Amino acid sequence: VDLPFPENTTRPVLRGGPSAIALYRGNSSSFVPGKALPVTGLLDAFVYTNNEEPNPELLETLTPGRLAYVEKRYQLGDVSMSQCNCCSVTRDSLSYILSRPTPGKFNDCPSKRFSQTVSFCLRVADCQEWLLKSEEILMTLVQALDGSCSCGSLLPTSKPKAACQDLGLVFTTLLTAKSEDQLSSLLLAFKTFLETPRLVSFDRRNITAESSCFKDINVPDLSPGVPSEIPEGTQEPVQVAKLLINEVNPDNPGGGEDAEYIELFYTGRTRFDLQGYWLVLYNGKNSRAYRVLDLSGHHTDELGYFLVGSSTMSPAPMIRLPPNTIQNGADAVALYYSNTTFYAINMAVTAEGLVDAVVYTSQMPAKADQLVKVLVPGQRILYENDSHSTEDESLSRCHSLSGKIQSSFQVTTVTPLRENFCSSSSALVPPAVRISELCLAGGATPFGFVELEGKPGTSLRGLSLVFLGKEGKAHASVPLRGTIGVTGLFMFALDGGHGHDGTNLTFKGISAASEGSSAIAVYSTSLIPGGTKATSENLVDALVYTCEPSTARGHLGFLGPSYAVPCNDGRPVSLSRCACGNASTELQFAISDPTPGLQNSCPQDAFAVDFHLCLLTPNCSTWTLHHKKMLESLGRALVSSLEEKCSCGVSELYLQELNLMCVGSLVKVWGQMWAQQLEQQQSIETWRQGFLASSHPFSVDGRLLKTSPECITPKNAPSVSHSGASFRGWEVALFVVGSLLLMFLLVSLAFYFIKR
Repeated sequence: VDLPFPENTTRPVLRGGPSAIALYRGNSSSFVPGKALPVTGLLDAFVYTNNEEPNPELLETLTPGRLAYVEKRYQLGDVSMSQCNCCSVTRDSLSYILSRPTPGKFNDCPSKRFSQTVSFCLRVADCQEWLLKSEEILMTLVQALDGSCSCGSLLPTSKPKAACQDLGLVFTTLLTAKSEDQLSSLLLAFKTFLETPRLVSFDRRNITAESSCFKDINVPDLSPGVPSEIPEGTQEPVQVAKLLINEVNPDNPGGGEDAEYIELFYTGRTRFDLQGYWLVLYNGKNSRAYRVLDLSGHHTDELGYFLVGSSTMSPAPMIRLPPNTIQNGADAVALYYSNTTFYAINMAVTAEGLVDAVVYTSQMPAKADQLVKVLVPGQRILYENDSHSTEDESLSRCHSLSGKIQSSFQVTTVTPLRENFCSSSSALVPPAVRISELCLAGGATPFGFVELEGKPGTSLRGLSLVFLGKEGKAHASVPLRGTIGVTGLFMFALDGGHGHDGTNLTFKGISAASEGSSAIAVYSTSLIPGGTKATSENLVDALVYTCEPSTARGHLGFLGPSYAVPCNDGRPVSLSRCACGNASTELQFAISDPTPGLQNSCPQDAFAVDFHLCLLTPNCSTWTLHHKKMLESLGRALVSSLEEKCSCGVSELYLQELNLMCVGSLVKVWGQMWAQQLEQQQSIETWRQGFLASSHPFSVDGRLLKTSPECITPKNAPSVSHSGASFRGWEVALFVVGSLLLMFLLVSLAFYFIKR
């Protein structure tokens, strides 16, 4: 204990609710028992209660506009109220959950790895009023699910989205859990919650909650499926839930081959439209397509499953194939998404529009090197081992919900249109150890370190840390030893530096910084010889970095996204693992100052800078047809511009909720740039003002664009109206009305003179 509670007190220091705990900066003389709560110097606060009404003074002073945390006592054993959004969120009870006590350790919190978007509809007449009650609705939902399944507290990790529709208010949020099993239980509880229309108590009023009015809703950033409007030519929509290859059964016992099938699965576990998706079967001998299926017009079943298989098999597939259609291997099955690309029989294997792929064989040592190179680079072919069972078996997804990862599959018994039969040993679990921070030595500073994170006490025996060069080959490898420390971190120094505690390892003569693209990786294997080519086999975690920004994936692309870092500015810089807002789930690391042995320094929404800008472009076709690609390029260009002006140490993870709309010759852009602290926020604001006022061209993928003063800066997405267009419309209307009046006058005059 760093600071013990006072002894011999007449009442417990920590009490049951309604109570509060607050963190201040200041002198102890400012805090007198029995006096009014001070506001000056308040850093953080937590207001909680049990079954009683919360203290309104505590709420108003410490957490204005927020609800109190309701502590429930139905959990067995000792429990704590733990902050699980640290430290980007303060003074907010929604960031706390009940969990096991973890004194002096990282809190036992849910992970975004086990998350799912959920939506439901509230049948309300005064929808606009309910838009302001998002947090109350969210808290009610959390409490309902928590009490329904009794499977532990859950955490809503994103700001809820609410939108008014014809039938009422559509409410959407992202729920997270601590494990796949817990997430499944929560989703089952949510499904039960919405199976039939029911009355739910919101804000002391009984409101009907049901699922019927969110099917066609398009809620930005948190869509549970493909958005209702997808720019043509885009890649697969960015979303939490996704469509994946779930099971492949290419070879049946005997010679009939009449029970072959390919099963797709939508991870949102609901009916899903397959518009724009294609299923392509490749021959491993010539690397060309032998069967192409356009899935447009089809949809999954209510649980998210879709079956393509032999016409005589049971259950009946949604798309029927003649017996012996799916080849035994070495071959491949690939899932694509595109509204513009046409996939055809006999085409060469391609990665354009690729969503997921499985390269397999039922006969070793068959090979399909070109299929592996294009569809699943750096990985090995899957073997459907017929010795697994005397019955029919298949390749089933058991180890992850990530596309294009061969190690996600294992041989199991067949389960068409049902949950895969994965053995308990293959259950999806997060890595026991992962990379937390990489500090690169700069200039003459002979220091750098690698920091790993994991559960305190986790053994590192059997793991190796591998340093990879730009050619994708290992140039150094270090077998790890020891255990993760009590803080949940394990830090060791490079180049002869010194660590911070007794759990460290120090390796001399190994440099993590080099010109070009490099990577560090943790493998669950013994020492890897120098020159060995990088592979995804036995890979635990990896971090790829480069000194120069590049969109090319290179030899290390299969390990994950590449992060650009300033390698030659003379100061140490770190890549730190952060979980930020609605950023792409692929991005995990941000540039920061080194924090050896401490919590990583990450960008926070509390220091966000909103920006709205307009760019002039000759036409909108490229921006519309390649929306996702142009959005990524624009993000890189904005971050590069900011870093060039202020050198304030930002990277792509700082850029949040970026979006654009192109109309005519105008590209409207809006989003947020987060910061780590106030000084960095001020530098970003200075850049924003200078960028808007600049007359110099702005380059995005080689296209020179100029800023335009036409943009207004609303809080919400910009509208699509143009004042000029509206003005021309009024001119036409006035001209038509004037012409009609003139004609009426002439006719009246003519009639008058005729009468005379």
